[in-house]
Amino acid sequence: MITIAVANQKGGVGKTTLSFNLAQILAGRKGIKVLAIDNDPQGNLTSSFVENPASVTTNILAAYNDRPVQPEWVTGSLAFLGADITLAPVAERDFQVVFKLKETLEVMDGQFDYCIIDCLPSFGHLHLAALNAADYVLIPVKLAPYALAGMSDLFKTLEKARKYFNPKLKPLGIVINQFDGRRPVMERELEESLRDTYCDMVFKAKINKRIRVEESPVFQKPITRYDPKGPAAREFRAMASEFLRRLKNGG
Repeated sequence: MITIAVANQKGGVGKTTLSFNLAQILAGRKGIKVLAIDNDPQGNLTSSFVENPASVTTNILAAYNDRPVQPEWVTGSLAFLGADITLAPVAERDFQVVFKLKETLEVMDGQFDYCIIDCLPSFGHLHLAALNAADYVLIPVKLAPYALAGMSDLFKTLEKARKYFNPKLKPLGIVINQFDGRRPVMERELEESLRDTYCDMVFKAKINKRIRVEESPVFQKPITRYDPKGPAAREFRAMASEFLRRLKNGG
């Protein structure tokens, strides 16, 4: 099982939407089984999978409590572990809690081909637990000055995670997400700066901000089902294909 943490300490960059659609697209490929994990107490990924989050029978909190977890199946090839506000106190526990998620996923190794972890938009124990459990980090970024300014902090955290507890961790790439287009000059300059700084680490595929993308999780549907022939579906498919190529090439 290849585990990918979708992470950025900056909120509002579309981590959950990216995680949700990527997991759905991968699971739609023949022979691939995917586990999606909501590792954020806000529970937004959980709400994308089920209309009533209170009905979810499985919670990633069990992993942090040293209890067995049983993923809830969405389809025959896609399962998820949900989260809600009860996950928040994990951030106040002893540092050893950051190793619990990885221990849980090691038990599941072989049951799934990919695991996608939707991370919360902050540093702390839950964020570090995801980095400790992951093989790769996928970084969605919005082309806004403050969002780009935080990238160096994120890469410093990844370097510390590699140094102190997960030497195999690699950045898989940076995805330009929620590309607006209403401020073309500024966004073009920010994109050029991002690509100049991080070069091939930036995905060629880019996700534009579209109403359809924002609507689809409300109906618990990936964009490839909600608007299968629309431009957003093409963009997400292109991103998923590039994602798989990068994995094949070792990141």
